Amino acid sequence: MAHINSDILRLGVDVGSTTVKAVALDPADNSVLFTRYQRHNAHQADTVRQLLEEAAGHFPGMRFRIGVCGSGGRPIAAALGTCYVQEVVANVAAVRALYPEVRTAVELGGQDAKVIFFRYDEASGKLQTSDMRMNGSCAGGTGAFIDEIAALLNVPADEFEQLAARGKTVYSISGRCGVFAKTDIQPLLIQGAERADIALSTFHAIAKQTIGGLSQGLELTAPIIFEGGPLTFNPTLVQVFAERLNLEERDIVRPDHPETIVARGTAIAIDELFPGQEDAMTLAEAMERLDKAPAQTEGPSGTGRPFFASDEEREVFLRRHRAELRRPVDAADRQILRGYIGIDSGSTTSKFVFIDENEQVTDTFYANNQGEPLKVVREGLLALAEKYEKLGIQLEVLGLGTTGYGEQMLSAAFHADYHTVETVAHARGCRRFFPDATFLLDIGGQDMKAIWLKDGVVTNIMLNEACSSGCGSFLENFAATLGMPVDQVADAAFRSQAPAELGSRCTVFMNSTIINEQRNGKQPDDLMAGLCRSIIENVFTKVVRIANVAELGDRVVVQGGTFRNFAVLRALEEYLGRDVTLAPYPGEMGALGAALAVKQEVEAHGYANGRCSAFIGFDAVKNFQYTRESGVLCPHCANHCSRTLLHFPDGGCYVTGNRCDRGAVVMEAAPAHKAQEVPDLFRLRQELLFKTYPVSPVREEQSQTVGLPRVLEFWDSMPFWSTFFRALGYRVKFSHPSSRRQYESGLQYVASDTICFPAKLVHGHVLDLSKQGVDRIFLPYILHMPTENKGEKSPYVCPVIMGYSMVVRNFQSPGEHFSVGFETPVFHWFSKQDRKRQICRYAVEHCGATKRQAEAAYRQAETAILSFRHQLVEEGKRVIADTGKAGGFAVVLAGRPYHTDPLINHDLSGMFTRRGIPVLTVDSLPGLEKADLRRSRVEITNDFHARMLSGAMVTAEQPCLEYVQIVSFGCGHDAILSDEIIRLLGEGSGKPPLILKVDESEAAGSLGIRVQSFIETVQLRRSAQAEQAACRLPEPYAVKYRKEDRKLRTVLVPNISAPVSTLLTALMDREGIRAVRLPVGGVEQIRVGKKYTHNDICFPCQMVIGELIDALQKGNYPEDSVAVGMAKLSCDCRMANYTAILRKALDSAGFENVPILPTDPGDTKGIHPGVSMLGARSVLLAAWAFSMLDILEELCRKIRPYETAAGETNRVFSECVEWIAAASKQGLGKMIGAFRRAIEAFRGLRYDRSRRKPRVLVTGELLVNFHPGTNFHVEEYLERNDMEVILPRITYQFRKDFQAAISEIRDFGAHLAPYPFALDGAVEFIQRFLERIARSHPLYHPAARPQDLYSDVEHFIPKTLTCGEGWLMAGEIAHYAHQGVRSFIILQPFGCLPNHVCGRGVTKRLKEEFPGVQILPLDLDPDASYANVENRLQMLIMNQTAEAEHSAASVEPAPQKTRGGSPRPALSST
Repeated sequence: MAHINSDILRLGVDVGSTTVKAVALDPADNSVLFTRYQRHNAHQADTVRQLLEEAAGHFPGMRFRIGVCGSGGRPIAAALGTCYVQEVVANVAAVRALYPEVRTAVELGGQDAKVIFFRYDEASGKLQTSDMRMNGSCAGGTGAFIDEIAALLNVPADEFEQLAARGKTVYSISGRCGVFAKTDIQPLLIQGAERADIALSTFHAIAKQTIGGLSQGLELTAPIIFEGGPLTFNPTLVQVFAERLNLEERDIVRPDHPETIVARGTAIAIDELFPGQEDAMTLAEAMERLDKAPAQTEGPSGTGRPFFASDEEREVFLRRHRAELRRPVDAADRQILRGYIGIDSGSTTSKFVFIDENEQVTDTFYANNQGEPLKVVREGLLALAEKYEKLGIQLEVLGLGTTGYGEQMLSAAFHADYHTVETVAHARGCRRFFPDATFLLDIGGQDMKAIWLKDGVVTNIMLNEACSSGCGSFLENFAATLGMPVDQVADAAFRSQAPAELGSRCTVFMNSTIINEQRNGKQPDDLMAGLCRSIIENVFTKVVRIANVAELGDRVVVQGGTFRNFAVLRALEEYLGRDVTLAPYPGEMGALGAALAVKQEVEAHGYANGRCSAFIGFDAVKNFQYTRESGVLCPHCANHCSRTLLHFPDGGCYVTGNRCDRGAVVMEAAPAHKAQEVPDLFRLRQELLFKTYPVSPVREEQSQTVGLPRVLEFWDSMPFWSTFFRALGYRVKFSHPSSRRQYESGLQYVASDTICFPAKLVHGHVLDLSKQGVDRIFLPYILHMPTENKGEKSPYVCPVIMGYSMVVRNFQSPGEHFSVGFETPVFHWFSKQDRKRQICRYAVEHCGATKRQAEAAYRQAETAILSFRHQLVEEGKRVIADTGKAGGFAVVLAGRPYHTDPLINHDLSGMFTRRGIPVLTVDSLPGLEKADLRRSRVEITNDFHARMLSGAMVTAEQPCLEYVQIVSFGCGHDAILSDEIIRLLGEGSGKPPLILKVDESEAAGSLGIRVQSFIETVQLRRSAQAEQAACRLPEPYAVKYRKEDRKLRTVLVPNISAPVSTLLTALMDREGIRAVRLPVGGVEQIRVGKKYTHNDICFPCQMVIGELIDALQKGNYPEDSVAVGMAKLSCDCRMANYTAILRKALDSAGFENVPILPTDPGDTKGIHPGVSMLGARSVLLAAWAFSMLDILEELCRKIRPYETAAGETNRVFSECVEWIAAASKQGLGKMIGAFRRAIEAFRGLRYDRSRRKPRVLVTGELLVNFHPGTNFHVEEYLERNDMEVILPRITYQFRKDFQAAISEIRDFGAHLAPYPFALDGAVEFIQRFLERIARSHPLYHPAARPQDLYSDVEHFIPKTLTCGEGWLMAGEIAHYAHQGVRSFIILQPFGCLPNHVCGRGVTKRLKEEFPGVQILPLDLDPDASYANVENRLQMLIMNQTAEAEHSAASVEPAPQKTRGGSPRPALSST
């Protein structure tokens, strides 16, 4: 043992999500005396005790100061009575003490990934953290991810590294999520890719995820230290990082014991953070404390009901379903057994059945693939042959059919007579036993299929989009971690008397939830019960998305291996509230369908060779072997896919790794391409966009080249811009067509890991143009566009098109990095005249053209774009006419213009044309602009939305058209559109659309299954029934809130926050509307909201709808005397459509007769004819009320952390809000009196602010900021952790919009009504008036005005960029940073595009301007993991604690000078 120089040693314990690490140090020189790393298998406290015991043996009688860190560390620290250190802080302490040369730390743990950025501070001579990032809503790219893939490859986790080291070919695998990755890996495995290559590709996926997901625009500067278990035990992973970051050996720091470095840092940090020795103890004392500590509970924990009320009920259930199961028919008495084999090569298992000529099942086979489906099926077939050989029965195969992921490979290997897509096979298998089935749910290893049937014909199919949380493998993984065999899961779940409530979150984060629940005392039985229910919750929130169970019809049939587990079956019956039918062979129904399909095919059309089945025969199966040839490059297009060839004994071969059918050909010459002859308007659209249109330059040739990136809005307007710049005499270059390499080259600049793929792609295109040597790159802000459909007012654009130029400027800085001009003019085109005027002004001011030249160039550009649109529509007319004549069908592939990019859409159009189906784009449909969009429920705020909805209406009217919508993962608006498109097509023509969600993962396999399923379903539907004639759409809002309802109905008001809703309810009362404020929602209301809304709808919407429907379901309000209130604005946010989402939810929940009263006065959809929620006078009083509330809330937050009587501030605040609410019914004079009284009441509160606490600004999306039920009560949490919280002013949300509108009128010549001038002036008057009263309180100082906030950020964010919270967030952060605030939290709902742009899109710039501040963006959704959110908040809190007290935290800031020379008014925390 090393020599010990100190009396009291330090012990750091790191309790992670999967392991416990302990390190003992001598504080004299930080030398390591003891180090251990052990998996805890969810027994965290026991493992800690074990390590303490072992350490005590080494250091008998020695005293220690102990520090605990890690995601599971807080309860352990509480039990021991020792210091808790957040793990990032511990990591920083270790790097600072041991490796001061490091500039970036990359740490991968079991479920979390962190990147820490350091800078050397000259002043203090110390290494300081400049920034840190931690994974939020996704655990892709962590140790748990590696474990999952290892299990999938059937390799022990500790052998994964050796396997990866042998890899040569890198496949593209999604690193975002273990589950998405499996979806990418599964087809590779099934198709025979080398496991070593898949292991290596997994490491590449992790590196890509970490760099792209966590760098978020910051450079990973060398030297880089690599830490944590996954990087310790997988040196190849470090090599992959080095390769992707272009690191040399000297740039890599490999610490001693990297797996325990955070525990070591914890031991070092104890003295930095918690000076003193009084907490020292012996390890024997520590163990005693741990033994005596009460069970700790942490985070919200819920307990569900047991599965059965009694043993009798359980027995009845088991008897009923066991009776449904069948055994194969015994064929032992036959001499010859003739029949058909159906093979289902699934994602995790292989199945086959043998049926005789009478369709009786004689044999079934079901086995795990173990990554080798060909081998597994071969063994199964041999066992079948052997069985009948022993019985002396001759086995004769009349036909072989295949289905599933591996259908084509197995077909090629064993020579099938027929193969069919798995959805159709499952439906066919079901129909054999249940011809009256109306709905079929199949849950397999990694996929779920929901199939609707009518008279035996498939009418609609839905599959899980790419997330397999809630499939069979999900359950298997957890059973394995709990050490429970899969076949015992149901018994365990049925034994549970207190099932855990786990929600429906992502597989990987479910781990941390489970660990939390174990800490809360849940047993394995309770957890398995919770998981079985969680699977079903996933089905109905992520796949089927049906809230009204009646839509499933009379007979619901379930099949798939997962339903062999009766607890999942019971959970489904509980969820539906009805009995369901279990298929007789649950795991083998797909294989049965394949056998029936081949039988039908052979009987109808005979054999392909005219004689007998093509099956190779059992003798050939016995000798069947195959060889693999990896890394064969495909020569047929620019992608040059790296393919794997499987060579079979008969000379046949099968190709994998190709992204398209061309790669399936092994010879050098590409085949004659039949698909070329099938009309593909996607390809035509792309050609027309980037061709050169006729142009006559209006002046001499210019020396500069203008670069136009193939991104975003340019996919709708490129002919205009390329012609415009050529007419002005410039050379024009486009960025190269999108490729994966180009995408990955820009990943490090991506600001938000959850923004849509089209946005992430922009950075690679900008980089591409700078490498081409252009002089200027043109990427304008387009904030409004003229409305295309004359019946609508839709001037808004997608937030990414509006503001992504700013994200590129802030995060990629093309001008600084690549010495290229980066031009981002701001455009507001409310009308065509605005467009012409602003573009010509740009040409004059920035291109040196005369006005006449600019207008001449504009005319030529206008001619080019009109020619593009005309050619497309003419071609569309021709395709529709030809298809109608031929009696076939064409597909409208609808999406946003940039979905035309083949990389973004994964060459979807080719998947149709290769099957002979013509493809149209939505803008090639004739008559789009004439569609009657008043029949749509959703507000038409955006031209691209209008096109997709109009396209659905045109498709409904045209018998020969079918509709497919492309949706980007993370696009919140598309969720609303998808639901409405389904409604329009369903009610208008009975044609269900196909919705395809795409992202950057290589999902060609799973997309192919969806497309094939859709095509076969459409063909079956069209051949079985006369097409339903298009019918007139019903009134979108049949139930209306009318004037007489004021007296008849009580309006339920959901919450933005409790005080806001209290004031709003009082003002409605004043208008003669009976209104009731609902209680602030929590977990139960979120559950209800989730059930009745689309999974991708934003969290605030799910919460308010949950509050409303929960109140209605509790039965306190009779349906004929109640209405519901809802916030609604005409804007670019999803809030514009909350009423449409609410109407669908109310109908699904059975409240079809409850009307809605929204806040919008315009009422474009006739929802509340002749009634406004608030009249003009009440709106004015609302401005007074909310201004009063802003002042009182500010005082409340300044006093509450320092109050001498706990709870007194909240009590007084609530009382004051009630006074103002009551006074508002009597008029303004009474309200002002109530406000004076409120300020007096606040003056009476006692507090002690002599020791100031660090301040933190919480900003972000309005509702998640103010509604505690959506943000885990973050304000209360921060105050409990000794922080003083600042929140934005509610009235500034409106003032920001007023001031933007003023700028649009003044600076852009917009022809808008001048009301913003009056409104902003009125609110300013109110604020000044109230501040004169509020000044009597010593803590109140006049607030900075919105224009002051904007002046701090005007150099990097346009004033008229108002999507979401617009510039307000950045302005608030900059303002408070000037005042010495060091910590900032941005709250945003998952998928909130405006916040990706205006929140995360400015963080890098703000941190450059205010070095040392922390900005923590948190994505929140109904399934956000509490443990993960808390861990990230603790990172912020401890960094604040670790930083030497900033001078501004202890003294009042002196008034600062603004640029204009006048003092900067302090906003809220001085």
